[in-house]
Amino acid sequence: MPPKCEPFAPVRIQDLKEELRQTGYRLVIAIHPAQPADSKGETPPRDLFIINADGTGLKQITHTADIDERVPRTSPDGKWFTYNYGDTLVEANTLKMRQLYGGYVWTPDSRQTVECGKNGITYMDVATGNKTKTVPVPRKVDIVDLTADGNWFIFEIRDYLGKQYTIDFLSSAGGEIRKLPNHSVRGGECHPCFAPDGKWMCWNAGNSLAVRKFDPSLPDGTDGKIFTLPEKQLGQDPCGRWSHCGRYIAYVNIPHRGSWRVHSPLCIVRVVDGATITISPPGWLGHHWDYDWLPPEGTEQRKTP
Repeated sequence: MPPKCEPFAPVRIQDLKEELRQTGYRLVIAIHPAQPADSKGETPPRDLFIINADGTGLKQITHTADIDERVPRTSPDGKWFTYNYGDTLVEANTLKMRQLYGGYVWTPDSRQTVECGKNGITYMDVATGNKTKTVPVPRKVDIVDLTADGNWFIFEIRDYLGKQYTIDFLSSAGGEIRKLPNHSVRGGECHPCFAPDGKWMCWNAGNSLAVRKFDPSLPDGTDGKIFTLPEKQLGQDPCGRWSHCGRYIAYVNIPHRGSWRVHSPLCIVRVVDGATITISPPGWLGHHWDYDWLPPEGTEQRKTP
């Protein structure tokens, strides 16, 4: 696994495609068959594919014409991923699958998944499928990520505290929901994601992808400095997923003159300089996190849980 680094660490190789090739990173993505929508505008169900981070080696790993397979989520150690919001567990090297029906969010030790229901936030042991604990919360929220120390969940709430969209966070021990400041640009804000060290976050800031520090010891949870990645390059509504090293973010490029309903190509941006590459064909990929990173092929695995 490439070593963790600061998102704004200096560029190592100017050619982003070559830099990504040398990392050995891959991504698991959910894409629709390359065929037009039906008369109702519906596209065929997605299958899962794996692709190298430099855009080579696209390989289909599921073949289920009548089942929509989407939203893969990789464990922090890169050894597993789930899809369909935690329903199925996959070993990243062997691609062995089994039903899990767990949560969408992983704990930092990659041994539990987490989800929020009407009774609170529930943890599930991946090896046994048993629920280990439930934490009461003020209201049901759709948690989407957890810091590397396991202490803070992040999510979005619509129409909350006088705002149409808010990015919010909550202690993993429960307690009050805290709201991060809204970005100044026009448009919705959604799909937050922590960097692997838990000290940075990115989110869909409406017209582009934005990055800022996360520090729950501060009143607003951040120091207020926002880095907005190049709007013209990234398109509208980009929802990012960080690489395991914290240097790159994968996102879907939706044209500004298009619609969020279109299916668009998967891209990668290098945070420090805004360099981008496209790694999947246009017209295939959904958005809203139908993709996540995988470590280089051949990474040593634990025994399958």
